[in-house]
Parts: sequence; structure tokens; C-alpha cells
Amino acid sequence: MILQVIMKRNSDPIIAAENAVGYARMAGIYNGAGFEAYFSYANEIDDLISIVSENKPDLVLCGIDHLPDKIGDVVVSHNVHGWFESHNVNYIGSDPETIERALSKVSLKRRWEADGIRTPLFVFVEGGAQEYGPALEKLVSLAAFPYIMKPENLGNSKGIDENNIVWKADKLESTLKRICSQYKGAILVEHYLGAYPDVTEITCAMIKGTESMQCMPAQIGFAQPKRFHLITTDDKDGHRTFMNPLKPKMAGLFVPFARRAFESAGVRDYARGDFFFADGKLWAIEINGQPMIPDRWFEGAVRFAGLSEAQYLVGIVAAGYRRFRSGGRIEEPLPEGAHALLKGTALEGF
Repeated sequence: MILQVIMKRNSDPIIAAENAVGYARMAGIYNGAGFEAYFSYANEIDDLISIVSENKPDLVLCGIDHLPDKIGDVVVSHNVHGWFESHNVNYIGSDPETIERALSKVSLKRRWEADGIRTPLFVFVEGGAQEYGPALEKLVSLAAFPYIMKPENLGNSKGIDENNIVWKADKLESTLKRICSQYKGAILVEHYLGAYPDVTEITCAMIKGTESMQCMPAQIGFAQPKRFHLITTDDKDGHRTFMNPLKPKMAGLFVPFARRAFESAGVRDYARGDFFFADGKLWAIEINGQPMIPDRWFEGAVRFAGLSEAQYLVGIVAAGYRRFRSGGRIEEPLPEGAHALLKGTALEGF
């Protein structure tokens, strides 16, 4: 079975070098599990055309959500999974609409609200001075201080730091104007949970097969104490966080909640979600519908469920494979090496 792995090269040479090592290890794991695996970089839609045409994969694992596509003299951002669907390519991961929903913090939170999944009170500010008045009025009326302000469609904690926390009404407008000006886009303002004394941040890796969904949580903490509970991009890149398994009682409460949140979001095959326990309740924050793998956050969470890097990477591919096999899109059997690797794990027949 031909498995094509596609990733985007990072512009930072140090991160690119680190990623290259991980991608080489990843391709080695897939080949060792019996796949005929190929790895390629893609930076635009034309690269996908060349890769698929040359290797003719049975299944594609792509860690890129959008790529530029030139139509005449206009360059547009194209949903990669949408391109795969329009070209009848079997791909692992969520459908294009779900990817867009997960990328939009507000769209996802609205879905959760509709489905009764607890998420912090929020106000969406589309940008522009004309939006400040109604947004400020609503934020004051909700009285859900403190608030935290986030760029609406940026991931990996980008654009989030302690200066984004607003504790009193007299700081709302100036903070909102600064962040809107800085990021030139829509802003999500939501109740900040990090001030509660019982706050616990939880990340959860999810792998979903045709029979069941495996939710594998881990608690996130800081290597050094911080004034406020807020994980920034610098904390992630500087490896200033650590992960611990959830205590059994908390895990028993959390897993059903996480499963409902993932199901509501509509993600399939694999994803990773961010959650909080605060004020005695569980809260859904956001979902990464297409995590870049290998990933230390994903790997850290699955490790507490007893899975190795090879097992979770092969498990993600097996999830997509089983979905296409059950739908009659793939006839070739899963390689014996992959079966052997997953045997005895939670992913064996999921």
C-alpha cells in the first residue's frame, strides 16, 4: 500500500532542521510497518499535483490545512482537503468544512454552544472601530471579567500573552484597539479561566476509528511558576511546559466530556483538543483539527495511554484506512506490520 506523507517546510532554519529529523523518523516508521511510504514537502497546490501524479498514493497524510493556488493572476488560499476531495484522493483527517470550523475559534464555539458543550462566555469582534461599541457594551453587560483577547484564527498560542488579559472595564477598549490593530483581523474575547484557584489545563489527543474514539488526555503545567496560567508560543517553543497524566477521578470525568466536544466539532481520524477544568467545571477551549505530526504534545498525551510514537503514528493512518476500507474506497489490506504494531493496544480494532 502506497502511503504519501506531505508536510510544509518551516521558514525558520532551526525548526526546519528539527522537523526534518522527525519527518525522516516518521517515514522510517511507516516503511517499517509495511507501507510503501513516501515523504514530500509542498508549498503550493502545484506541488500536490506533482506529488500525487508521480507517486499515485492509496492514502495521503498531509499536515497542511491550506496552500496558495494561483488562478490567473490571482493567488488564493486553497483548503488542501478540499483539493484532495475534488481530485478523488484518499486522505487522512477531517473534511474541508470541519477543518475550516476548527480553524475559526468562534465558529467552533458557536457549534459547541448549540450542542450544549460548555465553553467560556465570549464575544466576537470582527474588526474595525464600528465594532467596538456593541462589543464593549456586551462585554460589560456579561460581567465575565477577567477576559482574554485572542486573534480569532491563529493557532499555536500565537498572539496571546499576559497583556491580553483584561481585569477591569476601563481597560477593555484600549486593549481591544491594540490587538485589533496589531493583528489586522477578527478578535475573540472570552472569559479567562486562568484566575480560578482550581485551574487545570488539559490537552487531549484523539484517534477515531470506525468502531470507537480514543481520547487520551494529559495535564499541562509550567516548568517554572508563572504569575498567570497562560501558555504562550514562547512557552511552547522554549519547552517551558511539562505534561502529567490525569488522576483517575479527573480522567473519568474528562473523557466523556472530551468525546462529546470532538463529536460536536465533527473531526475524524485524529485531532487534538485544548480544555480546562476551572471553577469546578470542565470547559472546551479549541481543537486543532489537523495537528502537525510528529508532535510532542500529541505524543506526550498518547504516551500516558501506553502508546509509543510508532503506535500512534501508525494508528492515525489505520484510522483513515479503516474509514476508506469500510466505504469501499480501498481494497488492499492493512500491512501485517501495522497490524502487529497495534496488536494489544487500544487501537487494535478501534
